[in-house]
Amino acid sequence: MTPVEALSIVGIIFLVVLLLGHPLAFTLGGLSVLFAATLWGNVAALNLFMRTTTSICTNIVYVAVPLFIFMGTILERSGAAEDLFESMYIVLGRIRGGLAIATVVICTLLAAASGIIGASLTLMTLLALPSMIKYNYDRDLATGTIMASGCLGTIIPPSIILVIYGAQAQISIGKLFAGGIGPGLLLSGLYLAYIIIRVWVKPDSAPAIDPEEAAKFSTNQKIIMVLKSVLPTLGLIFLVLGSIILGWATPTEAAALGCTGAILIAIFNKRLSWAMIKECCYLTMRTNAMIMWIILGASMFTAVFLGLGGGDLISQMVNNLEISRWLVMIFILFLLLVMGMFIDCYGVLLIGIPVFTPIVDQLGFDPLWFAIMFAVMIQASYLSPPFAYAAFYVKGVAKESNIDIPIGQLYFATGTFLLLQMLALLIMCFFPGIITWLPAKIY
Repeated sequence: MTPVEALSIVGIIFLVVLLLGHPLAFTLGGLSVLFAATLWGNVAALNLFMRTTTSICTNIVYVAVPLFIFMGTILERSGAAEDLFESMYIVLGRIRGGLAIATVVICTLLAAASGIIGASLTLMTLLALPSMIKYNYDRDLATGTIMASGCLGTIIPPSIILVIYGAQAQISIGKLFAGGIGPGLLLSGLYLAYIIIRVWVKPDSAPAIDPEEAAKFSTNQKIIMVLKSVLPTLGLIFLVLGSIILGWATPTEAAALGCTGAILIAIFNKRLSWAMIKECCYLTMRTNAMIMWIILGASMFTAVFLGLGGGDLISQMVNNLEISRWLVMIFILFLLLVMGMFIDCYGVLLIGIPVFTPIVDQLGFDPLWFAIMFAVMIQASYLSPPFAYAAFYVKGVAKESNIDIPIGQLYFATGTFLLLQMLALLIMCFFPGIITWLPAKIY
């Protein structure tokens, strides 16, 4: 059997099993063991499993993953997001589109403070969506803003996606974190610009809150509210990102510092309790177990893929293509978008890195630049039907607030923000310094 025939059979079986609805981690891991045992024998399959497991368990970078998850869960329950929204609600709510603008600002801060996408989506759906619906915001604008800005944690550090990417692709996580700041702010700025332009064109799509409600607090009270809510979050951001970017701590050490900072914020807000810590530990263990199982299964699948000659085959195909390297890059980004429509973000990440990274290196693209472009496509996958995870998050959480939004309407609401993400990709192609300037300055 030739490598092409073997890889074709492996790929077809993988797609069939995945589309039948089986969990990604067990699909990848189970098929890897089955293929290895069939093609190379039971001893080789066992050896593959043990080597892959040992490699993952001894990689110190992965220690940062549960720490960042724990930091995010503590911050979510510390009341920081509620305080942020309340202060932004009063300060920005007086202008048209103010609640949507406040949502983007808060999600940007939460992304930089925790990197947990689910937390941002859940909190903003609970806090911002009822308020925007109360003031007759266009539902597409309201839900689209929450879904898009809630996913900024895939790019803005401390992103768990970037931690895993760095571990898999052997790229400095500090450089990835520095490289993700510019694109994250670019996307945030594009969302804000879209909201402002839309409100200017169609004022009724985002009315201001009642003047009486905004006038309940004096100017001094508003300043105190903003400082009290923003300063602790900014302090946590500096504690984590500043310590990494300035070289004071490794990502793992910075994650531990972040956990300490999140606990201090919970103490400051009088929310810390043993029950909360216990719940956050359980949530962290569940989330981390899910991620590590996917990493294990995908790593085994990658080992089989490379063992069958998949990497060499793809390299030969690229070398034989007589087209512009930018056309190849566009095709790779398109494939990542299609993969994200059917596979969760960790699956796209762990399947895509070993397949596409060698191609990108051969074509002469900057690995750091491609890593951030990859992360933007991961964010796009959260908004891409049919498996638009952000839409399911918002629909499920909104139902708890007695707000029923059809999934089709949520799919439609993602359209404009997906276009904004593609615009951001285009801008970063023409101006790669948005990604590479800060890492080059620091490192």
